Amino acid sequence: MFRTTLFVALAALVLVEPAAAQRRNVSILPDSSRVVEGGRAVHVNVAQPELAAAINPSNVSGAMGGGLIGAMIDSSIQSNRAGRAEVGITPIRATLFDFDVDALAMEATSAATSALPWFGGQPATFGRDPSPYAKNAALDATGAAQVAFFDYGYDVSPDFSSVRVTALITLANKVDASVRRPEQRLQPRYLAYSQAVTSVVQLPNASTPDENSVRWAANDGALIRQGLTAAFADISTLIPRALQFTDAERQAAAAAPRTADRTFPGARIVEQNETGTLLFAGGLIHVQTLTQ
Repeated sequence: MFRTTLFVALAALVLVEPAAAQRRNVSILPDSSRVVEGGRAVHVNVAQPELAAAINPSNVSGAMGGGLIGAMIDSSIQSNRAGRAEVGITPIRATLFDFDVDALAMEATSAATSALPWFGGQPATFGRDPSPYAKNAALDATGAAQVAFFDYGYDVSPDFSSVRVTALITLANKVDASVRRPEQRLQPRYLAYSQAVTSVVQLPNASTPDENSVRWAANDGALIRQGLTAAFADISTLIPRALQFTDAERQAAAAAPRTADRTFPGARIVEQNETGTLLFAGGLIHVQTLTQ
């Protein structure tokens, strides 16, 4: 279930209700909200036990105008795609038995928050439960006025041409006078901030899914290890940029030219240089090619 959650969040970033959008823009952290007295508690979540394989969802039902038959066809297609993805991902996963993704997530978070002196990040704690229940428990337990949650997900693309890491950043207040019940603190309308960033590391000269899978897994997973390490390092630079993203930058990014890459439909091109391409699709997406 968690395999696609963070990546879907890029398309519908924080599921903001109309009333919430009118109250505050939680995708931007204004200057007035950057500093929290006493600093922020920091909690890292990596819910996945292993590398995931993404699949392209079927939309036959939508094309047919809905209905039971369309839904059944979608279910069958997605089941077949999931089966093929599982075959391709298995040899890659086998090479990562001793690869410490949890440590990479903690390192990326520490590097990102340390790069922002005003953030006041306290030493991070680690967990595997990004549910509202667990997060509300963390808010209750903390002595800080605000908790910064960093929820990580990682997978390979449907054609195995790239590896992707996403971090969903959520800043929640321990106390909010407008909240009627404590469990509402994590509802979009009450969050201080919510944004997702994604790092995409492409396999050079990618070809068919089968061949790509073999290349990622070759030499005891040398390329998949390199790709994941590069993606998490990239995330450590994307997080500070997202936290300091201004409304003017957001508006400029939303008006930038669209990318022709079908992998990121509707995404806007913010920057292109020797390090890759920075896209904006509600959140920041950095795309680079693995160097060998």
